[in-house]
Amino acid sequence: MYIPEDVIQSILEATNIRQLIGEFVALKKRGHNWVGLCPFHPDKDPSFSVSEDKQIFHCFGCGEGGDAFRFLMKMQGLSFPEAVKALAKRSGISIPDPARSRASKKRLAERERILELNELVTTFFHERLLNSKSALDARAYLGKRGVSSEIIERFRLGWANEEWDSLIGFLKEKGLSTTLAERAGLVVARQGGNGHYDRFRGRIIFPITNKSGRIIAFGGRIIKQGGKAQPKYLNSPETPVYHKGRVLYGLSQNKGAIRQRGKGIIVEGYMDLLALVQAGIDYAVATLGTALTEEHVRLLHSICRKWILVFDSDAAGQKAALRALPMFYASNLTVSVLTLPEGHDPDSFIRAEGVTIWQRLEEEAPSGLDYVIDRGRSRYGDDPEERLKAVKDALVLVEPVRDPIRKSLLISHISRKLGLREESLWEGLGPNKGTYAKRGGLRGRLAQHGKSDREDHSYNNNSFKNSGSAKLIGFLLSYPTYMEEFIDAGIDLWLDEPPLRDLWASMSHFYGLSGKLDLTGLLRQLESIPDLKRLAVRLSAEFPPCVDAEKEAARWKRHSEDKKKRAIRQQLLAQYRQGDKEMDDLEFLRQIQQLR
Repeated sequence: MYIPEDVIQSILEATNIRQLIGEFVALKKRGHNWVGLCPFHPDKDPSFSVSEDKQIFHCFGCGEGGDAFRFLMKMQGLSFPEAVKALAKRSGISIPDPARSRASKKRLAERERILELNELVTTFFHERLLNSKSALDARAYLGKRGVSSEIIERFRLGWANEEWDSLIGFLKEKGLSTTLAERAGLVVARQGGNGHYDRFRGRIIFPITNKSGRIIAFGGRIIKQGGKAQPKYLNSPETPVYHKGRVLYGLSQNKGAIRQRGKGIIVEGYMDLLALVQAGIDYAVATLGTALTEEHVRLLHSICRKWILVFDSDAAGQKAALRALPMFYASNLTVSVLTLPEGHDPDSFIRAEGVTIWQRLEEEAPSGLDYVIDRGRSRYGDDPEERLKAVKDALVLVEPVRDPIRKSLLISHISRKLGLREESLWEGLGPNKGTYAKRGGLRGRLAQHGKSDREDHSYNNNSFKNSGSAKLIGFLLSYPTYMEEFIDAGIDLWLDEPPLRDLWASMSHFYGLSGKLDLTGLLRQLESIPDLKRLAVRLSAEFPPCVDAEKEAARWKRHSEDKKKRAIRQQLLAQYRQGDKEMDDLEFLRQIQQLR
C-alpha cells in the first residue's frame, strides 16, 4: 500500500511520541529526555530513553530504536502501513485511498466485512458461554480444567450449542448474509445447495486473532460425542482473512509478556496455552495443532530471539520438533526443547506439578542441538553406521546457519559431544559449504570473521562511541537542517570508521535524493540494514541538545576542515614518499603550506 510521504510526515508531526509510548511504558523525566524500562527486553534499570524534541526512542540496553511508527510496529507486531493507519486514526488524519482495481477494492471490502462479522459472532458465542443454560456442561468442563473467569474474559471464550442453525438464526435476526458467513467459514452449505448449517455445534469456542488482535477464525472443542464420531478439535477452514500457517494462538494477548521476558514458549494446543497463562506463565503461544511453518518462525523472530519448544513426548511430538528446529537455526533464533514426562502435556503437567517444577524444566531444557545429539545417541546407539545418522541429524541444524562465528561454535560443539574431528564435520556440510581447511578451523574462522567485521560492517562496535566523527554524525542527525553545509565538506576524505562511513554515505544518498536530511525518512531507508539503522538512532539519541545550534555547527565545520586538511596532507606525503614524478620538492612544499 502506497502512502504519500507528506501524509506520513503529517502523521508523525501530529503524534507526540512521548505520549504514545507513555501508554505502554511508565516514563519519568530525566534531563531533556524521558526514561523507563524497555518493553523489548528484560530490563531492570531504566535503559529506555524517549526524546520528545527529536521524536525518537532508543534503548541503550538492546539497541532498539526509531520513530513512533517503529515503536508501534515493534510493540504491537504491525506492518509499516498498519502502524501508519493506526497513528493516522489516532490523530484524526485521513489517508487518501490509492487507486485500486475494482477486484482489489472488492477483496479488501470483503475482508473487512468478514472481520466485522467475526467480531459480532465472537460476542454471540461469548455471551452464550456466560449466560446460556445450554452451556452448563461447557462451564463445568472449563471449571474442571481450572480455567478461571478472568481467562475466559481475556481470551473471549465462547459456546456454540448443539443446534444445527443457532448461529444462522442469529445472523438472520441481524439481517446478515449467510453467504458471507460461509466465506468466513462459520456455516457450511448443505449438500445440494439447499441452505446452510452451523459449522460449530456443541463446542467450546476459541476465537483466533491476528497479531493486531482482530478475530480472524475460530477453534472449537467438543464436549460430548453424539452418534457419529466427531473430531475433538475443529478449526475454521482457510478464508480470505485466515491462513493457519501464518497464525499463532495467543500471540496478540501474550506478545507484551514475551518481549518483557525476552523469551517465549511454543505449545501445540489451545488448552495447553490457557493452562500456562492460568498458572502465570503468560509468555506462550500455540500452533493450533499444526506443524510450525517458516511464516510462523518469521513471526516469532519479530517478537523475541529466545524460544522453548514444548511438544508431546510421543513419536509424533519428537518428529514435529525435529522438523521445526532447522527453521529456528536458519533464522538465527535461540531454541531449546522442553520434554515433559511421558503421558503429560503442558495442560496436565502444570496442573499436576505446578509452576516451580515447570520453571525448573525450562531452565534445564537442552538447546535444540543438544536435544538432537542426545536423541541420536539414545536412538541409534554406538554402531558406526548408526552414529552417522545422529551426525547427519545434527548437521541438518547447522547447515542453514549464516553467521560464520555461530556456525563454527556449533560445529565445535558437535565435535566435542560426538568425539569427531571438526574437519570431518565441515566436510560433511557438503561441497558448496566450503572445507574446514579453507576456513582454518575454529580459531581461523573467528579471526577471519573479526577481520571482516572491522573492515566492513561492524555496526555494533562501540570503539568510536566518543570519537569526534561519531559526534559530528550525531549532530547532523539531530540537527539535519545543517546537512547542506557539510555535504561538500570533504567528510568522505577522512571518515575512516567503517560503520560511520556507511552511515554518512546513506545520509548523503538520502540528501541527494530529497534535497534534505530527514531522520524519519532515513530510518525507513535503512530498514533493510537494521544494524546501521540502530547506529543512526543511537548516535542521534546520544547527542545532547544544543543551547546554540549555529555555534555548534560552526565548531563542527572547523573540526571537519581540520580533518580534511590532515587527510590531504597525509595523501601528499604518501605521494612524495613514493617518488611521484609529477611533484618536485618546491611543489610539495607549496601544497603543504597551503594546508596549514
